[in-house]
Amino acid sequence: MGELADRLARVTVQVTSPDGNLRARVRGRRFETVELRLGSYRRYRERELEHQLARTATLLFTGRERAVAQIIADAGLRRRTDPADARDPAQRRYLDLIRTMPVVGTGPGERVRFRSAGMIEWTCRIEDGTLRRLDEAEFATETVGAAADFLRRRAHETRLAKDECYGLAIPALTREREARARSLARGEPAPYTEDAW
Repeated sequence: MGELADRLARVTVQVTSPDGNLRARVRGRRFETVELRLGSYRRYRERELEHQLARTATLLFTGRERAVAQIIADAGLRRRTDPADARDPAQRRYLDLIRTMPVVGTGPGERVRFRSAGMIEWTCRIEDGTLRRLDEAEFATETVGAAADFLRRRAHETRLAKDECYGLAIPALTREREARARSLARGEPAPYTEDAW
């Protein structure tokens, strides 16, 4: 499995936004860069750039999933992603959870946020006035930070889902999962839910 893990860690996908003004790259499980075509940053308005970033993230992570699936298939293995193909009830529940799991990632200045449910359809929010306040390099740093935060939170949520479905009994995860359940039972919002958006 070491060779397979190495190949997966090296998966690199780069995409261009639908309008051709953004380029983004992910390597392994790390969001590496977002670059804007020379002169395009100042022509954007927040809502337009949100749309382009959301579409770019959708393309990027759909492409990454396809590349990962191909590497796994090339190794003669099968990756189950459809709950209908699950080998047992625990796996079916896990696959159901991660298909719809909402995750939000926020940039270090809290000006850019990415949200996705199941890594399929992405949305992006840019705080009003951000494009006036930040230069292009600062905005790129904020955006990469939001994407990196998203991926960290998704990895954490995935571990929580595995703990819940497979009974891993990882003490810290079990405590967090149980605390969330108590919060929800009291009608309080749990971290990273729709309310966190």
